[in-house]
Order: sequence, then C-alpha cells, then structure tokens
Amino acid sequence: MPPPDTESRPAERRLFSEQLMMEMAQLLIRDQRLTRPKMEELNARRALTGGSFDRLLVKEGILPESEVLATLARVSGFPFRPVGEVKIQPEAVIRVPARVALRYQIMPLTITGGTITLATSEVPTLAVADSLRMLLNLAVDWVLCTRDDITKSIKHFYGLGADTIDTLVEASGPAELEVSGTDVSDTSADAGIVKFVNQILAEAIDMGATDVHIEPFENALRVRYRIDGLLQVIPVPPSVARLSKSIASCIKIMAELNIAEKRKPHDGRIKIRNGNDEFDLRVSILPTPFGETTDLRILNRKTMFIDLEHLGLASTQMMPIRYLSSLPHGVILLTGPTGSGKTTTLYALLNSISTEEVKIITVEDPIEYQMTGISQIQVNAPIGLTFASILRSILRHNPDIILVGEIRDMETADIAVRSSLTGHLVFSTLHTNDAPSAITRLADMEVEPYLIASCLEGVIAQRLVRKICASCGEPVTVDETILAEMAEAHPDRKQDIPFLKGRGCPHCNFTGYRGRMALFEIMVMNDQLRDMVVHKRPSNEIRHQAIADGLITLRKDGWSRVLDGITTVEEVIRVARKVELPPSKAPLP
Repeated sequence: MPPPDTESRPAERRLFSEQLMMEMAQLLIRDQRLTRPKMEELNARRALTGGSFDRLLVKEGILPESEVLATLARVSGFPFRPVGEVKIQPEAVIRVPARVALRYQIMPLTITGGTITLATSEVPTLAVADSLRMLLNLAVDWVLCTRDDITKSIKHFYGLGADTIDTLVEASGPAELEVSGTDVSDTSADAGIVKFVNQILAEAIDMGATDVHIEPFENALRVRYRIDGLLQVIPVPPSVARLSKSIASCIKIMAELNIAEKRKPHDGRIKIRNGNDEFDLRVSILPTPFGETTDLRILNRKTMFIDLEHLGLASTQMMPIRYLSSLPHGVILLTGPTGSGKTTTLYALLNSISTEEVKIITVEDPIEYQMTGISQIQVNAPIGLTFASILRSILRHNPDIILVGEIRDMETADIAVRSSLTGHLVFSTLHTNDAPSAITRLADMEVEPYLIASCLEGVIAQRLVRKICASCGEPVTVDETILAEMAEAHPDRKQDIPFLKGRGCPHCNFTGYRGRMALFEIMVMNDQLRDMVVHKRPSNEIRHQAIADGLITLRKDGWSRVLDGITTVEEVIRVARKVELPPSKAPLP
C-alpha cells in the first residue's frame, strides 16, 4: 500500500525553510522581542556554525524556548501545545519504533484513521516529513512541543536505555557519571553495560529518586525508582533481561565488592558526581533464584542538610519544636516508618542548635552524612560496637546533646533514658504509627513508666506526602464526607482555592505529583500526660488526652495542606488514618 499523498497535508501549514525563519525573525522584530542588529548578528553566526535560527535564539538565551515555539506556530500553522495537555495513545506509540523516535526526536501522540500526530521541538524539514511519511506509511500531522517535554516522554513510553540497548555490546564513550575509587570502564568487560548502568543512575538523580531497585526475574529485568516515597516502574527494553548478571557485576565493581561471591548478601557504598553535585549511594545486593537483586539508596547532601525553617512546619508547629530543642535535658523522639524523613528532621534540629558552646555526639547506623562540628560514631555490631556499648563510652566525654540513630532494644532504650536523667538532651527515633504510641513502645522495651514520665519531653511523628505537580494541577471535586471531616477539623478555615489534583505530564513523570513535604504530629508532655504514663494508661487514652490538650494529628495537619492546595485528599488518606474520639473522656484513676 503506497504512503498517503503529500497533498493531504493542510495547505496552511508550512515546513521548515529559510523563508519561514526570516518571517519568524520579522515577526519578533515587529513585536519588539528582537532587534534588527541582533538578528543580523545571529544570521552571521548561523552561517558559520550551520545551526538553525530558532535554536540560536534559545541557545543564546535571547528568548525562552516556549516563546520561540509559540512564534514558530504563528508563522508555520503548526499548533504549539505542552505534551501534558494531550492524552497519548498507546496505539500511536506502538506504530513508531523507538529507534525512529530517538533518531528524529519525535513523540507520537495520537493516531486517527490514516493520520498520526507527532510532537517535535522544531518545524520539520520537507526531507524529514517525507522520510517519516514513508517509514510509518501514514499521513503525518505535527504539534510543536518543548525539547524537554519530548525527551521525558520518549524515556517514559519507550523505556530507559532505548538509545543504548542496541549498542550495549559495543565499546562506549566515557561514563556519564564520575565514580570515585574505581575506574569501572577499565575493569568491566563490557563498557556498554557501564554506560547503561550510568544512564540508570543519572536518570534516577534527574527524576529525584531516593532508591533504585534492579530486580531480575526468570525472563525479565525490572527497574523501579522510588520517587516521592512510591515505587514507579521504569520501562526498559525487554532484551536487557539477558544482561542482568553483567549489570549486577558492574555495580559490585563500582562498590568495590567481591564479584565472585554470588551466594551471600553484599553491602557497599559508591560515590558519584553528576555535574557539580556529589552523591553517595548505599548499595545492598541480595541473592535470588534468578540472579542478584540490587537496591541503591541515593543520598544527596543538598536535600539532607536543610534549615529548620525549610521543613514546611506551620507557625503553630515551629513554636513547640523550638521549645523542645532548647531544653537542657530529656528525651525527644521522632517516630514514623522507614523513609518518612526522620533523619532529615533530626539533622535539621541538630543543625539549628549546633554551636561552639555545645558538644554533640551522634551514634548512627549508618552515618548518612558527615556534619561539621559534630562527633559522629558508626555502629559496628560484628566487633561489639553497638548502640548500647557506644552510649556507655560517650557519656565519659560529657556531651551536652546525644543523638541515637534508633532505639531498637531494651538495653539501648534504658541507657538513652538514663542518659537524659544525668543532664543530657537525647534525640532518637522509634518506629511507631503516631506520637502517643511511642510511650507504649518504650514500655514494651521494659523501660519503667516512672522513667518514661520523668525523661520524655516530647514526641514528633511525621509522614511524607507528595505535592501536586505545579505544571498539571487541575480542579477536582471532593466527596462530601471528606468535606465534612475537613470542616470539623478546621472550622475556622474556608476553602480559599479549588481542590486540585495533577493530571500527569512529563514534568512529574505522568504521576500528577512532584516533590514531597512532611506532615507533623507534635506531642509535648505535660503533667496530666505524665500522670497517665505512670498509671500505665493505654495509648489510645493518652492520644485522646493529647488531642484534648491541643495536639494537631497527622490527619488534621494533612487537611490543612489540602486546603492550602499543596497536596491531595488521596495522599492524606494514604499516610494518616482517622482518629476516632470517644464519646466522653475516661477519667484518671
């Protein structure tokens, strides 16, 4: 079947030509967005470099790409639209091979009848248009989009490494990421594997991932990124599955681990540089029936060391936080599941109170980052260097503040509590669902109730919720039951803006969310709560009393963020359960 005739293209739409570029330049001059001398200078430079006039405008920083494309749309007749506004049809993606999309830097959007709509970041030439028409055997309609939109869309729909998978067995150029300690390109048998692994890491960093999971199965290799707290499958070409063993070996070489041992778990670290930023990767490798599965935790110094003011605390929450961190002694606990941001909050607290007049010692497993002016000790259980043994020794150094990475057992809990009674301010973490449950957890570790009541000054529970993508947020309706709950939680607040939810676009990897923020539940101990602890009242009664005393629960804090238009109802429901209040408060014995 012959390809559709060229004449089927709308007459008002014009392909790339010198005349089209000059008309765009004249239009910019008329709109006073470009001067004639600057146009002549760019034309002279274009003649020397061979570049196009529109790309020079963007490269030189004279105009943003969106404005250049909008002007091109006016003179060419091709519409200019963000990819996020279009629902991309899988049928269209299937019709365009990955090699073609990557070579021409196009993204298929929709297909209707015998016409396919392609997104491009520049007006195509006649040769490009005819080549694609012949390759696809379809009439082609065009939409102008930014280059960033197209690049992200290609990676999302065609898979990571689609541009390198065909050449993985060939020699590749220098690695994109600089790895400290070992030159992998010299020690690995296949430089193409190194390039693919580097691309996985570079893309993870670019997307803001905190973890990379590379999981081999019988006939497939799955790559997942943990972005904003949730795992997202990253498409990779199916043929990568046969290279899973080589990928695991490459990572083990980068982490300076024993590549010959495939029967035992491995733990290591990798330091990499991406541009001007340095990252630490914590590597964990486990044996499975189909090969070694790899987890890489990405630690970014810039995101770990933030000021207390940048944690996202409301003004009503900042006051108790500052009060607790200014106490001379006592225990302050941070609770929440793994990955809820406890370490970041702890570092922010320590950073706010670290001065030359204060001695701070931390006991961590592992040490996430080195902090200037603070003595940090790494736990090493195989040689007997545990939390408990280190705590006994550091008390002889007379520190003012002690940070215990995590209270895991009875011995550590007892020493931490008794350290606070001898005049030390102790920060630590626990794994509990909310702030009041920390008291029950300490009691489960056989810490005496009178010790808990004496030393515990406050508990901070936190969760991370994803923020609505600023590029694709759109109004949505909210269930009446949720609206009633919000009104009950915040009777003094009105809905100032529409409730929003992200539609999904290249900027948020089509999830509708970009970035995270913390929800906090801060319980400051008072005489009545201490009395309840001594009398061994259950955690639900302690929780109800704390709420009566003004505790803002995680869910209530979440509703305030929804009303601010920062996150969605679904996110709050996902991380914070509803607290059922009793019909009447139970009296103390």
